[in-house]
Amino acid sequence: MPIRLLDPKTVARIAAGEVVERPASVVKELVENAIDAGSRRIDVEIRGGGASLIRVTDDGCGIPLEDLPLAFTRHATSKLSSFDDLNTIGTLGFRGEALGSIASVADIEVTTATAGGISGSVLALRSGREDTIRPVARSCGTTISVSQLFREIPARLKFLKSDGTETGHIVTTVSNYALAYPEIRFRLTVDGRESLATSGNSKLRDAVAAILGRETSARMIDLSGNDGAFSINGLVSAPENSRANRTGMYFFVNRRWVRSQILSRAVEEGYRGLLTVGRYPIAIINLSLPPYDIDINIHPAKTEIKFREDGKVFEFVRRAVRSVLLGEAPVPVVPISPPMIGDTVAAYRAPGFQTMRQPADLYGERQNVQATPSQTLPALRPLGQVGGCYILAEGPEGLYIIDQHAAHERIMFEKVLDEREKRSPMSQAFLEPQNLDLTPAEISRVTVLAKTLASYGFIIESFGERTLLVRAIPQALSGKDWQSALHEFLNSPESLAREEARLAELIACHAAVRAGKALAMDEIRALLLDLEKAQVPNSCPHGRPTLMKLEISALEHYFKRT
Repeated sequence: MPIRLLDPKTVARIAAGEVVERPASVVKELVENAIDAGSRRIDVEIRGGGASLIRVTDDGCGIPLEDLPLAFTRHATSKLSSFDDLNTIGTLGFRGEALGSIASVADIEVTTATAGGISGSVLALRSGREDTIRPVARSCGTTISVSQLFREIPARLKFLKSDGTETGHIVTTVSNYALAYPEIRFRLTVDGRESLATSGNSKLRDAVAAILGRETSARMIDLSGNDGAFSINGLVSAPENSRANRTGMYFFVNRRWVRSQILSRAVEEGYRGLLTVGRYPIAIINLSLPPYDIDINIHPAKTEIKFREDGKVFEFVRRAVRSVLLGEAPVPVVPISPPMIGDTVAAYRAPGFQTMRQPADLYGERQNVQATPSQTLPALRPLGQVGGCYILAEGPEGLYIIDQHAAHERIMFEKVLDEREKRSPMSQAFLEPQNLDLTPAEISRVTVLAKTLASYGFIIESFGERTLLVRAIPQALSGKDWQSALHEFLNSPESLAREEARLAELIACHAAVRAGKALAMDEIRALLLDLEKAQVPNSCPHGRPTLMKLEISALEHYFKRT
């Protein structure tokens, strides 16, 4: 096949693929342009998950009449004048491809006016073809309407997700910029209903309240610090206010939202020893550093970043987070057992005392007992409880030590799944329905996950734009923290991929008896009986062991009876 030049229309659509992945990509580019235009208010309106309509209105500086046609030409921008400017770029959108790329895959109408202009102007583009520019009356600012996205590219349109999923991505995008720019008033309207609104009063804590909820905002800790040219500010959660995933971590570098494993690890290291393994903090962090210390042009969407000195940035963020946390609460004291000598070591290595090595942790290497390999348990006779966390029981082969929370979590997990499979979930109705306020992102997921919630016993209905009316909950959560279980389910990325199992895990975790709770002998006996009936008694739903066994032979060896 001969080599030939592609026609301009095909070239434009191929280039658009780098910028316009989905409707949220369009929102991102238009919001960034509005911010760069000095806007104090940005309104975003979407319909049909953004595929039918995206409209962004701002009160920024507007586009001069003579520049309006050029704005939709590829590689045209007001933010760069030479290649050297890339090293000191201080704006968000600067590649000069966004508007041109969007125009090649959608219909666009732009209404704009500048402060010194006699009137405003309207320009419409249909599939990249310009109409005549017409005068119009409007105040200073710009409104860009994007409709029929991907209409002429059916293959791209087919790969868009449901309206609810695409809306969720847009909510996340607008939320990110509302957190990065609390001095700008943001409003997002979805299918005619207001989904998100911030005050624009410059207070980050108020922006967090609008997006993550007032309770979360009130429990956050102020973060600030500087080291030479580096500075950091934001909010971080107290250790007791954590999540089961990283969805609550927001990072901004020079006020640009980015994904960064370096920053994620730095924050998690700052919490080391203060958070339970598998729990993650909520953090809104804005890192400021000289433009020449970062490369923000390594990804077409500019959501990834490269630091010139990774190690220095990592340590700066880690120290800042650690310092503010230790200033709020003392470091927990973790006892370290002295090295064992003589026959004590021999007892740990004796046949019958099963162990496995785990990776070295913060306090050095240590041995952990392996769960018994059998999937069926013998009859166990309860002996008592140790430390409010572990149950001691005697079996025909020796001494069993059971983690009460992990064991009960396994029992509840299998019970909840069994009820779900039989389509007979046990619900506990409230005497009076309970109101539950949700974030915009959570609201967007409720519709997608509503059937799964109902199948496990949640009876809910919409009550206003950001509130659920909860009439009943799974019986297993009666008297428990069902609100946290529901929030975690709606915030977990795993929920969309494995809805039923994920919800069963969360119900079981929040319903299970907690570590530290004293149990009566009757309660211990009942828990052991239920564990003996479990299909997989050796581990909790998350894979942690529920029990260990110390065989009689190991005791006899230790006490020199062999």
